[in-house]
Amino acid sequence: MLVEMVATKNSESMLLETFPAVIGEGASAPAAEAVPGSYHCLVSVVDGQLVVWDLGTAGGTFVNGARVTKAAVKPGDTLKLGGMEFQVDYTKPHLKRYLFGPRS
Repeated sequence: MLVEMVATKNSESMLLETFPAVIGEGASAPAAEAVPGSYHCLVSVVDGQLVVWDLGTAGGTFVNGARVTKAAVKPGDTLKLGGMEFQVDYTKPHLKRYLFGPRS
């Protein structure tokens, strides 16, 4: 799964390709430098769905304006971390794109 997070203020984006991913300044994730502060959240894929867990930050993790400790994130949802807000978009590869019938 490829996840794109686009900042709502300046349209800068970051891509997450490897999961689980920790987002925050001290993290070793592709998004590590994008959100100032310590470790904000863990993002993973569970049963084909994107899930975010708050890592106990004082500022919290918000999905669509609601503070969460764990939440599913759908394409188009907003994720707010450390004073930054992102719109989340991701695509799930469809199995039929990769399956081919017998060739004649």
